[in-house]
Amino acid sequence: MKKIAPLIMLMLLSGGVRADFYEGLEAYQRGDHLTALKAWRSLAIQGNASAQYDLALVYLSGQGLEIDPVKAAYWLRKSAAQKLPRAQAMLGTLHEQGLGVAQNYLTAASLYHQAAQEGDPLGQYRLGILYKDGKGVSRDASQAVLWLRHAAERGLAPAQHQLGVMYYNGIGVPRRFREALKWHTKAAEQGNLNAIITLGLMYFKGEGVDKNYEEAYSWWSAAVSAGDEQSAKARDAVAAMLSAAQLENAKRMADAKLTRIFLQPGDSSDGKPNS
Repeated sequence: MKKIAPLIMLMLLSGGVRADFYEGLEAYQRGDHLTALKAWRSLAIQGNASAQYDLALVYLSGQGLEIDPVKAAYWLRKSAAQKLPRAQAMLGTLHEQGLGVAQNYLTAASLYHQAAQEGDPLGQYRLGILYKDGKGVSRDASQAVLWLRHAAERGLAPAQHQLGVMYYNGIGVPRRFREALKWHTKAAEQGNLNAIITLGLMYFKGEGVDKNYEEAYSWWSAAVSAGDEQSAKARDAVAAMLSAAQLENAKRMADAKLTRIFLQPGDSSDGKPNS
């Protein structure tokens, strides 16, 4: 299974449910995926909305089961029918993408709206994007900003980046580079690659902040290390504008960013952007 953390909520349920949860968790930890999934499926069949949602994630991730978007959609419908916001939002993404269900932006927008009203950040973010693009709803930049802001304030990095884009381009809000810089920085600190690339540009051009080539180099260098090879050209162009001492400092800044953003204490693996 892709993530165990969401399943911890099952521990708060009744005694019988907790027993099934622990049975599945112990089986999963020893690599017995079939036993684990049997336990979790049992909870889902009993009508537990959280278990239905988590089982759907298993079918989407393909860990322990063959990837099956149709079955994922089935369990998400069950969970969403019980008004679990995260299930409504995830089912909305399937309808938006046409994954396991027919693509339908109207249905996606409806599901996102239900989830968004209950405070689900994914629902708020995707609803904002639909308003921005005019899919399933009438194009409305103000509504896009409204919902993107809700999701961004809840800490969702893609929403923070998109809100930064809205401020950078003056879409639905007055054009404010400092506000754009703030939201791109929040997203970048969570490993959002697009925000990291954008910060390199903003520091290079001095938008919303004093022009700083060392910062620009460090952000673009971090982007390259995180997998964006196209940022190498910008990074190298800036490097040619720096003195030897400035370049060494910029490299130290880039290393610090990689460690802070991508690496956990004691982790020696290469930094990669958060999914």
